[in-house]
Amino acid sequence: MISISPHSHINQYNSYFKAGSKQSVPNFANANTQSYMEQGDNLYNHGKFSDAIKAYNQALSMNPDNETINRKLGKAYHNIKDYSSAEKNFLIYIEKNPKDVDAWIELGEAQRQNGMYSKAKNSFEQAQSLDPNNDLARRSILETNNNILCCLSPQQAYTEKQAYATKNLQTALNMATNYMSPKYMQDLSDVVIEFGKTASMGGTANIAQYENAKKKITVSDTYKYASPQVIAAYIVHESVHAKDKDPYTSIREEQDAYEIATNFWIKNSNGVKDPEMDYAAELYQQSPQTLKDRVEEIYTLRDPDIAKTSPNHPPKKKFHFNWNKSKAATQPIKEYDTIA
Repeated sequence: MISISPHSHINQYNSYFKAGSKQSVPNFANANTQSYMEQGDNLYNHGKFSDAIKAYNQALSMNPDNETINRKLGKAYHNIKDYSSAEKNFLIYIEKNPKDVDAWIELGEAQRQNGMYSKAKNSFEQAQSLDPNNDLARRSILETNNNILCCLSPQQAYTEKQAYATKNLQTALNMATNYMSPKYMQDLSDVVIEFGKTASMGGTANIAQYENAKKKITVSDTYKYASPQVIAAYIVHESVHAKDKDPYTSIREEQDAYEIATNFWIKNSNGVKDPEMDYAAELYQQSPQTLKDRVEEIYTLRDPDIAKTSPNHPPKKKFHFNWNKSKAATQPIKEYDTIA
């Protein structure tokens, strides 16, 4: 399951006019600023982060007071692992937007990745103080505490984290099992569910994935401290892929998986906030079709050759690919060892 959330990029553009300037100059500057920002967004969305940074810096040179560009730069620098530059740009943005919870979390993660654990913990705690139910802030604090412990006692840090993860995964699995029908879960009795490293699709790491060859659902090990409701939502999502018992995926299959997981989240989140699942729920509550459209948009962006349909999606007694509506009509169906 890759992210469909827009938190990795900004979709709103702000115009800033200097007092006393002639109208014609700011209009020209803002038009060029937005053009470079849009260019940077397009490059960022296609995983070309270094090129995106160049475009964002061009935009910033034309409008240095637009801190939104600094946040975009922070995200792009983070993706090329230049955490010091990411931190610098996030701080500029936060100075003018001190109540932006997501920005505090982004700042904290850049600091944590750079080994600045005390600063990172402070940033995550600031985010949590602004939004006490934010699970990403909560689990980031736990992760950072474990990083600090690891500096003092690596073995103790490892043991404590594994114990927490084992208990957390079992709780999440119980929640997912209780939500799905007994027969549905019986069909998955041969599937192993565990934390671990996940593959990437289009440059974006999977939060969770199903590997047909190994009959295994893997939840990213970065989610060991996530609330069980969050983990369970991704298990429910991946169970849709696992139930097919084949290595094929499609837009329709991803849409079905997101819809089931989102319904689970709406009924079971119990006040816990997660940016990815909350965004999916927001789209679904607008209309189920709105969520489907977003899923199709993102998966087509990640893999332009992804098929529209796959075995059992839509369910048919005799399966046929809907080649007339598929962008990959002239290509054989893509087979994945890892279905995200």
